[in-house]
Amino acid sequence: MHSLIFYSSYVAIPFLIILSFFIFFKKNQIYKNKALLIILTLFSITTLLFIYSRLIERNIILTQTTKIEVGFSSKIIVISDLHLGIYKNTSFLKRVVNKINKIENIDAVLIPGDFTYYPPENLEALFSPLKNIKFPIYAILGNHDSEKPGPPIQEKLQKALEKNGVTFLSNSNATIKNMIVLGLGDKWAKQDDISKIDKFTKNDNLIVITHNPDTTLNYQNTIPDITISGHTHGGQIRIPFLYKQSIPCIGNFNRGLYHTNNGKVFITSGLGEIGLPMRLGIPPTIEVLELY
Repeated sequence: MHSLIFYSSYVAIPFLIILSFFIFFKKNQIYKNKALLIILTLFSITTLLFIYSRLIERNIILTQTTKIEVGFSSKIIVISDLHLGIYKNTSFLKRVVNKINKIENIDAVLIPGDFTYYPPENLEALFSPLKNIKFPIYAILGNHDSEKPGPPIQEKLQKALEKNGVTFLSNSNATIKNMIVLGLGDKWAKQDDISKIDKFTKNDNLIVITHNPDTTLNYQNTIPDITISGHTHGGQIRIPFLYKQSIPCIGNFNRGLYHTNNGKVFITSGLGEIGLPMRLGIPPTIEVLELY
C-alpha cells in the first residue's frame, strides 16, 4: 500500500502542476475554475502525503529477506539506525523485537550503529527491549552514537546496551558458528580501523559490519565475504531526483546489495529518522539475510 501511494505521486503531482499552469493562463473563466480545482487537488495530495509520511509510514515495520551468495551458509538479521530519542522510543523498539522473535533459525542479529538521536538520560531503560531478543546480538556504534553529531554518550551507551545483552565489536571480532564477524568503529569518528581485516584470510568466512559504507572505499583487499552497513536511511524521504543528494556518503551508495571492487556491500535503509520525523517511500525495515 505504501508503495502504491508513494509511486503514484511520482506521476500525479508533476502532471497536476503542469496542467494547472496550462489551464490557469487561459482567459476563459471555466478554464480558470478548472485550474483552481486542480490546484486544490494538488494541495490535498501534498497534505495527504505529508500526513502519511509523518504519521503512518515511519511507524510501519517491514521484514525483508535477501539471499546473498557468499560461499557459506548463515541466516542473520540486520537492524540499523534505530535513532531512539526525540522521534522514536522504547515502544517502537518493543515492536521491532517482537517481529524479530517471530523469525526462525537465526544465527545472530547484527546492528551496524546509530542507536540514538539525542536520547533521554536513562539509556538502559530506553534500550531494555533488546534483552528480550532470543538470538545473539552483535553491534557497533554509528556517528550519532560517537558525537558526529550528537551528545557525548559513547561510553554510557555502550554500557547500557551491554546490560541489555548486546555484544560490542569495537574494531574486534567474534566467532558465530561457521563465520567470523568483525565490527569496525565509525568512519566520521575516525574509529574504523580497517587494518584489522588484514589478520584474516579468504577462508575465514568473514563478515564485516561498519556503520558507514564509505569505510569500504578504503579497503586494501577483498578478504571480507560481505560488508554490512546502515547510515544512508535509503534517503529517508525519497523525493524523485532529489533524495540521493541527502544521502551522507561519498560513494554511490543507497540501499540494498552492491558488488564493488572491494567486495559485496549490503546496506540497510534502517528503522529510524533524523532531521524530520518522516519517511516516504522507504519504510522502517528489518533485514533478513540468507547467506549461501
